[in-house]
Amino acid sequence: MTWVRDTIIEHPEIAVFLALGVGFFVGRFSYRGIGLGAVTGTLLAGVVIGAVLGDDLQVDPIVKQIFFLIFLFSLGYKLGPQFVAGLKGSGLPQAVFAVVLAVVGFGTTIVISSILGYNPGLAAGLAGGGLTQSSIIGVAQDSIAGLPVSDATAKAWSDLVPVAYAVTYIFGTVGAALYISLVAPRILGIRDLPAAAHDLEQRLGVHDDNPDVTSAYQQVVRRAYRLTSAFSPQTVGEFERASDARIGSRVFIARVRHGDAIVEPHLDQTLTPGDVVVVAGHHAAIIEDDLAAFAVEIDDPALLDVPIEELSVVVTNKAVVGRTVEELRQTQRARQIFLKGISRGGHAIPFGPDTALHAGDELRVQGPLPLLEQGIRYVGFPERTDPKTDMVTVALGITVGAVIGVPSITVGAVPLSLTTSVGALIVGLILGWRRSKSPTFGHVPPGAQWFFETVGLTLFVAVVGINAGPGFIDGLAQYGVQLLVAGVVVTLVPLVVMTFVGRFFFRKTDPVLVLGMLTGAQTTTAAVGSLQETAKSSVPLLGFTVPYAIGNIVLSIGGAVVVAITAQ
Repeated sequence: MTWVRDTIIEHPEIAVFLALGVGFFVGRFSYRGIGLGAVTGTLLAGVVIGAVLGDDLQVDPIVKQIFFLIFLFSLGYKLGPQFVAGLKGSGLPQAVFAVVLAVVGFGTTIVISSILGYNPGLAAGLAGGGLTQSSIIGVAQDSIAGLPVSDATAKAWSDLVPVAYAVTYIFGTVGAALYISLVAPRILGIRDLPAAAHDLEQRLGVHDDNPDVTSAYQQVVRRAYRLTSAFSPQTVGEFERASDARIGSRVFIARVRHGDAIVEPHLDQTLTPGDVVVVAGHHAAIIEDDLAAFAVEIDDPALLDVPIEELSVVVTNKAVVGRTVEELRQTQRARQIFLKGISRGGHAIPFGPDTALHAGDELRVQGPLPLLEQGIRYVGFPERTDPKTDMVTVALGITVGAVIGVPSITVGAVPLSLTTSVGALIVGLILGWRRSKSPTFGHVPPGAQWFFETVGLTLFVAVVGINAGPGFIDGLAQYGVQLLVAGVVVTLVPLVVMTFVGRFFFRKTDPVLVLGMLTGAQTTTAAVGSLQETAKSSVPLLGFTVPYAIGNIVLSIGGAVVVAITAQ
């Protein structure tokens, strides 16, 4: 064992990856969607490793800073389009909701810290855990490093940030999830949450009897039918309109075999008995349409060999932004194009005919290759499968952001600056928003985005936990119970206050969406699963995305504010 200990101390990189592996393993476990997650699991693993090996094990702080900059830049880059969308139009009220919740949360933190005499490290950790915002750890430690105090004091305060975070995060996650899914609905006047969610689905057109727009999991099929003598000659356009009238869903004629010739049909082409047609539509729609009255299904591999493309398209065209799914569906360009899903701010959202499109939305679409390629230009920019990341944009973006964050001004005796981390976050926001307008640069594939954001943050907290480990037990023993109670207050006060705000000041917003707004504004991603399970619906997520984008940014930056105020 001595050899193992000495080896890890001599090579601290081993400790970092050990903490990472253990943290992700622990983070796999959850109950009803609620668990520690990889970030908190890695932090605790790092703390245990640091506590066991003592002061002899130290990881160079520059390592954690590098990964934290990568994380914050990628977070801003992903949320940029939704952050800007939340500052105008229909997203503004939800953005205000998120900002007010953050203000109430930070105000509660500062008041409690003042009463209990907490230093900036404890106050920031209390805010991070109570409001379930992990990025506060790094932003607060950056801010503490710039305070006019001795190095020993700065280190002691900095090491207390993860202590307070770890103690308060567990209730911050579990308490928020239980409150939002069980208590908040009652305050909002919702007696039966599943029934209320189902009612909202019906009003928004998100329901099973409209398979064209209901679910990203609906299967689009193409089948070949020979038209029998019972079929009355009619044009392709008439056939499609008749099907739409019968079943209320789009069914297309995708291809026609007329005699020995295979043709790509136009709307005015006449279909006659004996023709073989490829009918395209959602599976449920084709089953519902009674084609057996005038057609017989056959196997025609040559006719069915249609080149199909499925990909995501980022909404950038101003002519499309603000239009609904149904309006887009009615355009001629949408013929034979099927919408299978919408992602907003990195989260899949339920959608229906009345769902309005935002700039930066990713539409998952499927259709014949030539038609889809023509339609893409009308909507925006395709996100094609490409494993390469535009590292020029990523690296220079972080560089510029870090440089912007360095200058400081002195307020009283406290120097204030954006810090390199917040600077990287802001530049990430700007570049992410700009890419949604002109996506010809800065390609970051989903796998790279996940690595930058998730692994960047977990590697950062692994180093934080290892370096703070030796003093963690003492800090826990001194402040543990008191911190736990303080964390309960910091978690619940903003949620309760904003629930009443949602009921009395957001009367035009459906209460089910207010639950999503609460979840997003407090960036409580663990509560998403709990809320969906309780509601038996994903429709609350329609209120989640804008507050989540705003909340992530405001809460991250607010970590520096808490440090500045409690340092006075």
